[in-house]
Amino acid sequence: MEFSLNLWLEYLIRFSHLVAGIAWIGSSFYFIWLDGAFTPPEKPRHNVDGEVFMVHGGFYYQVEKRKIYPGELPKTLHWFKWEATLTWITGFLLLIVLYYLRGASLLIDPVVSPFTQAQAVGVSLGLLVGSWLLYDLIWHPEWMKNKTLNTLLSVVFFTGLIYINTRLFSGRGAFIQTGAAFGSMMILNVWVRILPGQRKMLKDAEEGRVPDYSIGLKSKTRSVHNTYFIFPVLFIMLSNHYSGVTSHPLNWLLLIVLSVAGAMTRHAMVTKNAVERWVLVPAAAGLVALVWMTRIESPQLAAADMPAVTYAQVRPIFENRCLACHAAQPTDELFKIPPAGAVFETEAQAIAYKDKIYQRVVVEKNMPFSNKTGISDEERALIGRWVQSQKR
Repeated sequence: MEFSLNLWLEYLIRFSHLVAGIAWIGSSFYFIWLDGAFTPPEKPRHNVDGEVFMVHGGFYYQVEKRKIYPGELPKTLHWFKWEATLTWITGFLLLIVLYYLRGASLLIDPVVSPFTQAQAVGVSLGLLVGSWLLYDLIWHPEWMKNKTLNTLLSVVFFTGLIYINTRLFSGRGAFIQTGAAFGSMMILNVWVRILPGQRKMLKDAEEGRVPDYSIGLKSKTRSVHNTYFIFPVLFIMLSNHYSGVTSHPLNWLLLIVLSVAGAMTRHAMVTKNAVERWVLVPAAAGLVALVWMTRIESPQLAAADMPAVTYAQVRPIFENRCLACHAAQPTDELFKIPPAGAVFETEAQAIAYKDKIYQRVVVEKNMPFSNKTGISDEERALIGRWVQSQKR
């Protein structure tokens, strides 16, 4: 009963995170596109800086871009903030459930850093807070004089952040930690920099003062930043399905390339300058480089005249390295049901999964998960020879 409740709790949090994220990403891209689509009105109108005409669902829409002045405030003003807030809350709950609890086994790789659960969680939270403070310092509204310099400092900062994460946590944990940092920067941009500026302008108009519109431009900078974070965060959300990337020796470089390619793709989607869409070329080149870097060389096959390896020879390896998870009743603290339903407690079951075992254990070398059971290269090679023996 307890496991069933935990399973449904995780499922519902994931679903809520997905739905909230779709709403947030959709509204973010819509407004960035909208802002770039405005054109001056054909017939000048009071306090209208731009307009755009759209069609959707059988109706036509005219949207105006306005500034606010005293005495011209609408009765109803729609805010876009809860989509972002719910996305972050559900994402942070997932971080707690999947990465902070259960011994932080998804976050810790003893080979990388021998953290205890408390140490891993503490370092993770400290990095989330510290990342925001440094990012906000680089782009502080009062010091944002030279955007080129700010951008260069940001590149150095994000490169360092990604590298540090991969030196502290497991590959999968480092990717998620980076995504959590990006997501936290996005939500804090909304609540700390964007919304207060908008409220200040509204308050000025309500009290009869002409608002300072430079505040709105500074807020817009953070809103634009949030859209550049979107694709890297989406890549990271999917990364736990691709251990060949997260567990790669150069995973920090792969994540940097993924993030830069994602940001370039975002830029090409919303820019009005056709020349700037050529950034898709280096973005595509980066992805091609990723494919090349993560290629897997086929292991050297055993000579045909080598003696066959029997199940009796590999059975101790399965028992000591694999069956904590891949048993009908797993004993692993994280997996309470066998991953992907794969069980190989008997010889017949192992033979049925031999091709998948060979791919994950011998070729990709990403199982056991984070090598938490300490399988050796010699043991992997012996399993490979056993699989080959089944094909003779």
